[in-house]
Amino acid sequence: MEAPVKKERLFYLDFVRAIATIVIIITHYNALFLYTNPQMPHKAVISPYVANIYIGDFGVSLFLIISGAALMYVYEEKLNLLVFYKKRFLNIYPMFWIAYSAVFLIRFFEHQGFWMKAPLGNFVYTVLGMDAYVGNFGIDTFFIVGEWFLGFIIIYYLIFPLLRFGVNKVPVVMILLSLCSFVAMMYLWKYPVQPSIIIFTRLPELVFGMVFVKFRKKVTWYVALPSAAVLVVNTILMPQINNNIQTMYVGIAAFLMLVFIAEQLKNCKPLCKLSSAVCKYSYAIFIVHHVIILRVADYFDLYKLTVQESYVVFAGCCFIIIPAAILLYEAHKKVMSIFK
Repeated sequence: MEAPVKKERLFYLDFVRAIATIVIIITHYNALFLYTNPQMPHKAVISPYVANIYIGDFGVSLFLIISGAALMYVYEEKLNLLVFYKKRFLNIYPMFWIAYSAVFLIRFFEHQGFWMKAPLGNFVYTVLGMDAYVGNFGIDTFFIVGEWFLGFIIIYYLIFPLLRFGVNKVPVVMILLSLCSFVAMMYLWKYPVQPSIIIFTRLPELVFGMVFVKFRKKVTWYVALPSAAVLVVNTILMPQINNNIQTMYVGIAAFLMLVFIAEQLKNCKPLCKLSSAVCKYSYAIFIVHHVIILRVADYFDLYKLTVQESYVVFAGCCFIIIPAAILLYEAHKKVMSIFK
Protein backbone atom coordinates (compact mmCIF):
# COMPACT_ATOMS: atom_id res chain seq x y z
CA MET A 1 0.00 0.00 0.00
CA GLU A 2 1.41 3.34 -1.04
CA ALA A 3 0.69 6.62 0.68
CA PRO A 4 -0.03 9.71 -1.44
CA VAL A 5 3.03 11.52 -2.75
CA LYS A 6 4.25 14.18 -0.33
CA LYS A 7 3.46 17.56 -1.83
CA GLU A 8 4.64 21.06 -1.09
CA ARG A 9 2.31 22.87 1.32
CA LEU A 10 0.24 25.59 -0.26
CA PHE A 11 0.15 28.63 1.99
CA TYR A 12 -3.32 29.67 0.90
CA LEU A 13 -4.74 26.32 2.08
CA ASP A 14 -3.32 26.96 5.55
CA PHE A 15 -4.36 30.62 5.48
CA VAL A 16 -7.99 29.98 4.55
CA ARG A 17 -8.30 27.09 7.01
CA ALA A 18 -6.88 29.27 9.79
CA ILE A 19 -9.37 32.05 8.96
CA ALA A 20 -12.24 29.55 8.94
CA THR A 21 -11.14 28.13 12.30
CA ILE A 22 -11.10 31.59 13.88
CA VAL A 23 -14.49 32.39 12.35
CA ILE A 24 -16.03 29.25 13.88
CA ILE A 25 -14.70 30.15 17.34
CA ILE A 26 -16.18 33.64 16.98
CA THR A 27 -19.46 32.11 15.78
CA HIS A 28 -19.97 29.95 18.84
CA TYR A 29 -18.97 32.73 21.18
CA ASN A 30 -21.39 35.13 19.51
CA ALA A 31 -24.13 32.51 19.80
CA LEU A 32 -24.15 33.24 23.54
CA PHE A 33 -25.73 36.61 22.75
CA LEU A 34 -27.81 35.70 19.69
CA TYR A 35 -29.86 32.85 21.20
CA THR A 36 -30.97 34.72 24.29
CA ASN A 37 -34.25 36.48 25.00
CA PRO A 38 -33.87 39.31 24.29
CA GLN A 39 -31.03 38.97 21.81
CA MET A 40 -27.89 41.05 22.37
CA PRO A 41 -26.16 41.23 18.95
CA HIS A 42 -24.31 44.41 19.97
CA LYS A 43 -22.21 42.30 22.38
CA ALA A 44 -21.05 39.95 19.62
CA VAL A 45 -17.36 39.95 18.69
CA ILE A 46 -16.75 41.83 15.41
CA SER A 47 -20.16 41.03 13.84
CA PRO A 48 -22.77 38.24 13.71
CA TYR A 49 -22.87 38.57 9.92
CA VAL A 50 -20.46 38.64 6.98
CA ALA A 51 -21.70 39.98 3.63
CA ASN A 52 -25.33 39.55 4.72
CA ILE A 53 -25.01 35.90 5.80
CA TYR A 54 -24.65 34.51 9.30
CA ILE A 55 -20.99 34.32 10.29
CA GLY A 56 -21.39 30.62 11.13
CA ASP A 57 -22.64 29.86 7.63
CA PHE A 58 -19.71 31.84 6.29
CA GLY A 59 -17.20 29.80 8.29
CA VAL A 60 -18.77 26.48 7.34
CA SER A 61 -18.74 27.43 3.65
CA LEU A 62 -15.03 28.24 3.84
CA PHE A 63 -14.35 24.94 5.59
CA LEU A 64 -16.23 23.00 2.92
CA ILE A 65 -14.39 24.67 0.05
CA ILE A 66 -11.00 24.27 1.70
CA SER A 67 -11.78 20.64 2.57
CA GLY A 68 -12.53 19.90 -1.07
CA ALA A 69 -9.43 21.75 -2.22
CA ALA A 70 -7.06 20.19 0.33
CA LEU A 71 -8.11 16.58 -0.30
CA MET A 72 -8.03 17.05 -4.06
CA TYR A 73 -4.57 18.59 -3.84
CA VAL A 74 -3.21 15.60 -1.92
CA TYR A 75 -5.03 12.83 -3.78
CA GLU A 76 -5.42 14.23 -7.30
CA GLU A 77 -2.96 11.84 -8.99
CA LYS A 78 -3.34 8.73 -6.87
CA LEU A 79 -5.72 7.38 -4.25
CA ASN A 80 -5.47 4.02 -2.53
CA LEU A 81 -8.86 3.50 -0.92
CA LEU A 82 -7.57 1.43 1.99
CA VAL A 83 -4.82 3.92 2.83
CA PHE A 84 -7.20 6.87 2.40
CA TYR A 85 -9.92 5.54 4.70
CA LYS A 86 -7.38 4.33 7.27
CA LYS A 87 -5.82 7.79 7.41
CA ARG A 88 -9.22 9.51 7.70
CA PHE A 89 -10.16 7.12 10.51
CA LEU A 90 -6.96 7.75 12.46
CA ASN A 91 -7.17 11.51 11.94
CA ILE A 92 -10.74 11.74 13.22
CA TYR A 93 -11.70 9.10 15.74
CA PRO A 94 -8.90 8.64 18.32
CA MET A 95 -8.75 12.37 19.11
CA PHE A 96 -12.54 12.60 19.23
CA TRP A 97 -12.79 9.61 21.57
CA ILE A 98 -10.06 10.99 23.87
CA ALA A 99 -11.83 14.37 24.12
CA TYR A 100 -15.22 12.74 24.64
CA SER A 101 -13.90 10.49 27.41
CA ALA A 102 -12.29 13.42 29.23
CA VAL A 103 -15.38 15.64 29.08
CA PHE A 104 -17.65 12.71 29.99
CA LEU A 105 -15.66 11.93 33.13
CA ILE A 106 -15.61 15.57 34.20
CA ARG A 107 -19.37 15.89 33.85
CA PHE A 108 -20.00 12.50 35.42
CA PHE A 109 -18.31 13.61 38.63
CA GLU A 110 -19.95 17.04 38.48
CA HIS A 111 -23.42 15.47 38.18
CA GLN A 112 -22.50 12.72 40.64
CA GLY A 113 -23.61 10.08 38.24
CA PHE A 114 -24.93 9.44 34.77
CA TRP A 115 -27.05 12.40 33.66
CA MET A 116 -27.83 11.89 29.95
CA LYS A 117 -31.18 10.43 28.96
CA ALA A 118 -31.03 8.59 25.64
CA PRO A 119 -31.46 4.95 24.56
CA LEU A 120 -28.21 3.13 25.28
CA GLY A 121 -28.14 1.75 21.74
CA ASN A 122 -27.86 5.29 20.42
CA PHE A 123 -24.36 5.50 21.86
CA VAL A 124 -23.25 4.01 18.55
CA TYR A 125 -23.78 7.47 17.04
CA THR A 126 -21.25 8.88 19.48
CA VAL A 127 -18.74 6.12 18.73
CA LEU A 128 -19.09 7.00 15.03
CA GLY A 129 -18.79 10.75 15.65
CA MET A 130 -22.29 11.26 14.24
CA ASP A 131 -24.18 12.12 17.43
CA ALA A 132 -24.40 15.89 16.90
CA TYR A 133 -25.32 15.40 13.24
CA VAL A 134 -28.14 12.90 13.73
CA GLY A 135 -29.44 15.00 16.62
CA ASN A 136 -30.72 17.39 13.94
CA PHE A 137 -33.10 14.63 12.85
CA GLY A 138 -34.73 14.39 16.28
CA ILE A 139 -32.68 11.41 17.49
CA ASP A 140 -31.72 11.44 21.18
CA THR A 141 -27.97 10.95 21.56
CA PHE A 142 -25.13 11.23 24.06
CA PHE A 143 -23.62 14.28 22.37
CA ILE A 144 -21.26 16.42 24.49
CA VAL A 145 -18.31 17.37 22.25
CA GLY A 146 -17.86 18.28 18.61
CA GLU A 147 -20.52 19.69 16.28
CA TRP A 148 -22.86 18.56 13.52
CA PHE A 149 -20.10 19.47 11.07
CA LEU A 150 -18.04 16.48 12.21
CA GLY A 151 -20.75 14.09 11.06
CA PHE A 152 -21.08 16.01 7.81
CA ILE A 153 -17.36 15.87 7.04
CA ILE A 154 -17.32 12.12 7.78
CA ILE A 155 -20.00 11.69 5.12
CA TYR A 156 -17.91 13.78 2.74
CA TYR A 157 -14.86 11.61 3.35
CA LEU A 158 -16.93 8.52 2.55
CA ILE A 159 -17.98 9.84 -0.86
CA PHE A 160 -14.78 11.77 -1.69
CA PRO A 161 -13.30 8.99 -3.86
CA LEU A 162 -16.44 9.08 -6.03
CA LEU A 163 -16.34 12.90 -6.29
CA ARG A 164 -12.63 12.77 -7.06
CA PHE A 165 -13.22 10.29 -9.87
CA GLY A 166 -15.86 12.58 -11.37
CA VAL A 167 -13.74 15.73 -11.10
CA ASN A 168 -10.75 13.98 -12.67
CA LYS A 169 -12.69 12.38 -15.52
CA VAL A 170 -15.63 14.68 -16.26
CA PRO A 171 -15.20 17.95 -14.31
CA VAL A 172 -17.85 19.87 -16.25
CA VAL A 173 -20.38 17.12 -15.65
CA MET A 174 -19.53 17.10 -11.94
CA ILE A 175 -20.03 20.85 -11.71
CA LEU A 176 -23.41 20.59 -13.44
CA LEU A 177 -24.47 17.64 -11.28
CA SER A 178 -23.52 19.50 -8.08
CA LEU A 179 -25.56 22.53 -9.19
CA CYS A 180 -28.53 20.32 -10.13
CA SER A 181 -28.26 18.65 -6.72
CA PHE A 182 -28.30 22.07 -5.05
CA VAL A 183 -31.34 23.27 -7.05
CA ALA A 184 -33.19 20.04 -6.32
CA MET A 185 -32.60 20.48 -2.59
CA MET A 186 -33.84 24.08 -2.73
CA TYR A 187 -37.12 23.15 -4.38
CA LEU A 188 -37.81 19.55 -3.33
CA TRP A 189 -36.61 19.38 0.28
CA LYS A 190 -39.74 19.47 2.46
CA TYR A 191 -38.49 18.05 5.74
CA PRO A 192 -38.08 20.10 8.96
CA VAL A 193 -34.31 19.51 8.98
CA GLN A 194 -32.27 22.41 7.61
CA PRO A 195 -31.13 21.54 4.05
CA SER A 196 -27.79 23.24 4.76
CA ILE A 197 -26.61 20.18 6.71
CA ILE A 198 -27.45 17.76 3.89
CA ILE A 199 -24.48 17.00 1.68
CA PHE A 200 -26.46 17.33 -1.56
CA THR A 201 -26.97 21.01 -0.72
CA ARG A 202 -23.25 21.60 -0.19
CA LEU A 203 -21.89 19.75 -3.23
CA PRO A 204 -21.27 23.00 -5.19
CA GLU A 205 -18.87 24.26 -2.50
CA LEU A 206 -17.07 20.93 -2.15
CA VAL A 207 -16.77 20.40 -5.90
CA PHE A 208 -15.70 24.02 -6.43
CA GLY A 209 -12.79 23.55 -4.03
CA MET A 210 -11.78 20.34 -5.81
CA VAL A 211 -12.03 21.87 -9.29
CA PHE A 212 -10.20 25.02 -8.21
CA VAL A 213 -7.15 23.21 -6.88
CA LYS A 214 -7.04 20.93 -9.91
CA PHE A 215 -7.27 23.57 -12.63
CA ARG A 216 -6.18 26.92 -11.15
CA LYS A 217 -4.51 26.95 -7.73
CA LYS A 218 -4.06 30.73 -8.00
CA VAL A 219 -6.28 33.82 -8.14
CA THR A 220 -5.33 36.86 -10.21
CA TRP A 221 -6.57 40.39 -9.65
CA TYR A 222 -9.18 40.11 -12.42
CA VAL A 223 -10.79 37.25 -10.46
CA ALA A 224 -10.25 38.83 -7.05
CA LEU A 225 -11.82 42.16 -8.04
CA PRO A 226 -15.23 40.73 -9.05
CA SER A 227 -15.12 38.50 -5.96
CA ALA A 228 -14.61 41.54 -3.75
CA ALA A 229 -17.45 43.29 -5.61
CA VAL A 230 -19.78 40.38 -4.82
CA LEU A 231 -19.01 40.66 -1.11
CA VAL A 232 -19.42 44.45 -1.06
CA VAL A 233 -22.64 44.46 -3.07
CA ASN A 234 -24.17 41.70 -0.96
CA THR A 235 -23.26 43.63 2.19
CA ILE A 236 -24.78 46.88 0.94
CA LEU A 237 -27.91 45.62 -0.85
CA MET A 238 -28.69 42.85 1.68
CA PRO A 239 -30.71 40.77 -0.82
CA GLN A 240 -33.63 38.84 0.61
CA ILE A 241 -33.01 35.69 -1.41
CA ASN A 242 -32.61 32.16 -0.06
CA ASN A 243 -29.86 32.03 2.57
CA ASN A 244 -28.39 28.82 1.16
CA ILE A 245 -27.93 30.49 -2.22
CA GLN A 246 -26.27 33.50 -0.65
CA THR A 247 -24.02 31.28 1.48
CA MET A 248 -22.84 29.41 -1.60
CA TYR A 249 -21.82 32.42 -3.70
CA VAL A 250 -20.56 34.49 -0.75
CA GLY A 251 -18.43 31.56 0.44
CA ILE A 252 -16.93 31.05 -3.01
CA ALA A 253 -16.27 34.77 -3.49
CA ALA A 254 -14.67 35.02 -0.04
CA PHE A 255 -12.50 31.97 -0.73
CA LEU A 256 -11.22 33.52 -3.98
CA MET A 257 -10.50 36.80 -2.20
CA LEU A 258 -8.63 35.06 0.62
CA VAL A 259 -6.56 33.02 -1.84
CA PHE A 260 -5.61 36.26 -3.60
CA ILE A 261 -4.70 37.90 -0.28
CA ALA A 262 -2.69 34.84 0.72
CA GLU A 263 -0.69 35.10 -2.49
CA GLN A 264 0.31 38.66 -1.54
CA LEU A 265 1.26 37.63 1.99
CA LYS A 266 2.96 34.28 1.36
CA ASN A 267 6.42 35.71 2.04
CA CYS A 268 5.45 36.96 5.49
CA LYS A 269 7.11 34.31 7.63
CA PRO A 270 5.35 35.14 10.94
CA LEU A 271 1.96 34.86 9.23
CA CYS A 272 2.97 31.60 7.55
CA LYS A 273 4.04 30.14 10.90
CA LEU A 274 0.87 31.33 12.63
CA SER A 275 -1.38 29.93 9.88
CA SER A 276 0.48 26.63 9.95
CA ALA A 277 0.15 26.41 13.74
CA VAL A 278 -3.59 27.12 13.68
CA CYS A 279 -4.03 24.47 10.98
CA LYS A 280 -1.99 21.95 12.94
CA TYR A 281 -4.33 22.25 15.92
CA SER A 282 -7.51 23.13 13.99
CA TYR A 283 -9.25 19.79 14.58
CA ALA A 284 -8.40 19.82 18.28
CA ILE A 285 -9.64 23.42 18.47
CA PHE A 286 -12.84 22.38 16.71
CA ILE A 287 -13.48 19.64 19.25
CA VAL A 288 -12.80 21.60 22.44
CA HIS A 289 -13.80 25.19 21.71
CA HIS A 290 -17.57 24.93 22.12
CA VAL A 291 -17.32 23.08 25.43
CA ILE A 292 -14.90 25.67 26.80
CA ILE A 293 -16.96 28.64 25.61
CA LEU A 294 -20.08 27.30 27.34
CA ARG A 295 -18.21 26.56 30.55
CA VAL A 296 -16.62 30.02 30.67
CA ALA A 297 -20.02 31.61 29.99
CA ASP A 298 -21.42 29.89 33.09
CA TYR A 299 -19.29 32.20 35.25
CA PHE A 300 -20.86 35.40 33.87
CA ASP A 301 -24.24 37.07 33.75
CA LEU A 302 -24.36 37.69 30.01
CA TYR A 303 -27.08 40.33 30.40
CA LYS A 304 -24.85 42.45 32.64
CA LEU A 305 -21.73 42.23 30.49
CA THR A 306 -20.75 45.39 28.66
CA VAL A 307 -19.51 45.28 25.08
CA GLN A 308 -15.94 45.80 26.28
CA GLU A 309 -16.28 43.04 28.88
CA SER A 310 -17.64 40.71 26.21
CA TYR A 311 -14.39 41.10 24.26
CA VAL A 312 -12.41 40.36 27.42
CA VAL A 313 -14.43 37.18 28.01
CA PHE A 314 -13.82 36.16 24.40
CA ALA A 315 -10.09 36.68 24.85
CA GLY A 316 -10.26 34.58 28.00
CA CYS A 317 -12.01 31.79 26.09
CA CYS A 318 -9.25 31.84 23.46
CA PHE A 319 -6.64 31.83 26.22
CA ILE A 320 -8.11 28.54 27.48
CA ILE A 321 -8.96 27.01 24.09
CA ILE A 322 -5.39 27.23 22.77
CA PRO A 323 -3.62 25.25 25.54
CA ALA A 324 -6.57 22.82 25.76
CA ALA A 325 -6.30 22.10 22.03
CA ILE A 326 -2.53 21.65 22.28
CA LEU A 327 -2.99 19.31 25.25
CA LEU A 328 -5.55 17.25 23.33
CA TYR A 329 -3.30 17.14 20.28
CA GLU A 330 -0.32 15.96 22.31
CA ALA A 331 -2.43 13.40 24.20
CA HIS A 332 -3.63 12.03 20.87
CA LYS A 333 -0.07 11.93 19.57
CA LYS A 334 1.08 10.06 22.68
CA VAL A 335 -1.74 7.51 22.49
CA MET A 336 -1.11 6.91 18.79
CA SER A 337 2.60 6.38 19.41
CA ILE A 338 1.79 3.79 22.08
CA PHE A 339 -0.52 1.82 19.81
CA LYS A 340 1.93 2.00 16.91
